[in-house]
Amino acid sequence: MNDWSGAADAFDSHLPQFVQGVGVAIVFAHLLLYVAAVESPRATTSVEGFLVGAATVYPFAAATVYGGRRLQRGDLPREHYGRIRNWFLGGLVGFLALNLAMIATWPAGSVFNNVGWALFAAAVGGAMGLGVGLMEARRIWQAVRADRQRQRRREIEARNERLADFAESVAHDLRNPLNVAAGNLELARREPKERYFANIESAHDRMATLIDQSLRLARSGREIDELESVELTTFAERCWSNVPTDDARLDLGAPTTIDADPERLTQLLENLFRNAVEHSSESPSSMSGARAGGDSDGRGDDGDFYRGAASAAPNAGVDAGEGTGAGDEADASAADEGAGSDADASAADEVSEKRGVTVSVGPLPDGAGFYVADDGPGIPEAERSKVLESGYSQSDDGSGLGLAIVSRIADAHGWSVEISESDTGGARFEFHVTEDE
Repeated sequence: MNDWSGAADAFDSHLPQFVQGVGVAIVFAHLLLYVAAVESPRATTSVEGFLVGAATVYPFAAATVYGGRRLQRGDLPREHYGRIRNWFLGGLVGFLALNLAMIATWPAGSVFNNVGWALFAAAVGGAMGLGVGLMEARRIWQAVRADRQRQRRREIEARNERLADFAESVAHDLRNPLNVAAGNLELARREPKERYFANIESAHDRMATLIDQSLRLARSGREIDELESVELTTFAERCWSNVPTDDARLDLGAPTTIDADPERLTQLLENLFRNAVEHSSESPSSMSGARAGGDSDGRGDDGDFYRGAASAAPNAGVDAGEGTGAGDEADASAADEGAGSDADASAADEVSEKRGVTVSVGPLPDGAGFYVADDGPGIPEAERSKVLESGYSQSDDGSGLGLAIVSRIADAHGWSVEISESDTGGARFEFHVTEDE
């Protein structure tokens, strides 16, 4: 079967030349037939007979040559040549066989006439079959091209929608740290204090992180040109060393090899590792699935701080003017110290209760993919369909882009992603690899 397919492909690569050759061969065969008939001692033909034969044979032979020439110079993809080949050979052989049967039944009276009849049948059958094959192949090609254009248009529209959502998400996430920086800058202008500058620096760091992750997300969906065979467990161990993991632990499964882009796979694994470590200390009650950075109007942790800072500025000016600002500042300082003590105590309790997360990586049971799982708080079932969306985060200070990057990289590889609960109650990400047929 493969030998026949290879032979057919080789034949199709020279199909235009073959078609033109058949048309020219029919004309030359008719000319040689006339010469042989005239020089024969028992000549039974005349100029009139030759002209009649030429009038009936040459137009179809010329049409065959023209069709082959047009096929050679046209833009029809070679993948459609097989259909043209079948129609051309089918028409030529079929119509010729039918007429040979008729010649055998009702002979034309002379060899010249009988052979001329056969040449006429071959010319007509080949030309008609070639015409039908060309029209059908071109119609199919145009339909396929139109379908591809519609598909490309849908992809562009979907990409534009994702771009709009992405821009909205980035603008949303940057708005809160910008508000924080602006509010603290206003306070620092009125009363320079170290904590205001520290808050501004923290807001700038937050914006730098968001910008960096946004760029990673934008680049993660680019098409992959070449894949390499990667040994997953060794690769995962190397990626693990690039992520601040504190007292977390990596558990590697059986060795397995996958075809992937090493740079993208590094981003995918590091984002999953970082996500597991960062969320391992969160209690289930904090896994509320809030959108990164609070609401678009500035609400959330950063937004509350900004409103508090902004509302404090006028009071600071009035108190300073009335001479009562010192007492208020002392009260505020005492409140800050008390709040700081409570926060330190709470942080100490949280650290004492913190347990290092265990992240496991290994092949799927069917061998067609791999998984990354942890024993952290997990992802509620109602939120699993949302966590891969750009801008979605399970914490108020998260960017919501880490798992979106994971999803985009998987899509670029052609992998499907499934999120479920691990055996230890944490999150489990399964990447199913579809083998090319």
